[in-house]
Amino acid sequence: MEVKYVAFDSFGVKSSCVFVETKDVRVCIDPGIAGETGSFPLPRYEKLALKMKYKGRIKKACKDADIIIITHYHYDHHIPQSELYRGKHLLIKDPLNNINASQMKRASYFLKIVKPKKIEVADNKKFKFGSTIIEFSPPLWHGVEGTNLGKVIMVSIKDNDSKLLHSSDIDGPYINSYAKLITKQDPSLLILDGFPSYLLGFLASFENLKKVIENTLYIITHTESKVILDHHLLRDYRYREIYYEVYKKAKELGRKVHTAAEELGEKAKVIEGYERFGPTRWKEWQNFTFDYLHRLIEHAKKVKSKDMR
Repeated sequence: MEVKYVAFDSFGVKSSCVFVETKDVRVCIDPGIAGETGSFPLPRYEKLALKMKYKGRIKKACKDADIIIITHYHYDHHIPQSELYRGKHLLIKDPLNNINASQMKRASYFLKIVKPKKIEVADNKKFKFGSTIIEFSPPLWHGVEGTNLGKVIMVSIKDNDSKLLHSSDIDGPYINSYAKLITKQDPSLLILDGFPSYLLGFLASFENLKKVIENTLYIITHTESKVILDHHLLRDYRYREIYYEVYKKAKELGRKVHTAAEELGEKAKVIEGYERFGPTRWKEWQNFTFDYLHRLIEHAKKVKSKDMR
C-alpha cells in the first residue's frame, strides 16, 4: 500500500485528503479544501495561494483515482465540482439518513451535479476490490454527542500488507466508544483528526479537551499504530503544548506522533507562520498537563456558576 498526503491542515489549508494506492485500486479520501482560520499566522494572500496550490493537488488526486470517498459533506471534505467525479466510483456518506439539515442540503446539491460511473452509500458497509477491502464505520458524531455538526463515517483500507484508518472528523475523539472502535480496528497507519483547540472558550470546552487527550492516550497505548495527527488541531500554533500529555506518552513508549507535514520532513505550516509573523490570538501559554487542565476546568465551572447567579 502506498499512501500520499495530498492536503492537510499542517500544509496550511483546511483539509485531510489522502490518496491510497494498492495493487488493486487507487482511492482518494475526502477531496475537500477550505481556507485557514483568521487566527492562522499567515497573511491572507499566502492562505489564498496555499488554497489554490492544494486544490490543484486534490484535483489531480481525483483524476488519478478509481474510487473517491466522501465521509461527510463539509467543504473541507468534498469539493462540489462535477468534473472531479466524472467517471469515478463514489463511496459516500448516506445523504438521507443520520445527517443534519445543512449536510443534507449540501449532499442533495452534490448528487444533482455529479455524473460518476457508480455511486454507493457506504455507511457501515464493506467493499472488496481484488484483495483490497474498504470498510466503513456506522455514522459517528462530528465531535460531542448530539452536535449540530452532524455525523461522519470513518474508513479503513486493508490490503495484504497493511491497514490504514482515516478517522474523518470525530474531533479527537471525544466519545470513549470511538476510541475503542479505533483500537479494535488496530490499523498499521492511523490518520487521526485532532481537537479544535482554536475554538476553546467558544464552541469547545477544556473538559472536552481533557476527554480527547484521555481517549488519544488510550488509542496510542492500546495499538501499535503509526499515528498521523492532523486536521483541526493544526490550526493552532500551540498544538504541541495542548497535546503535551500525548507527546509525552508517545516519547515514553518510543512512538512517533507526526503531523502530515512532519511525516514528509517538513515543519507544520502553523509553526512556520508563527516563527515568521509572531502570535495572533494567543500570546502566552504553557504545557497543558492534566493538572493544568483540571485547574482550567474548575475555573470555568466557577465562572459559569457566578454568571448564573
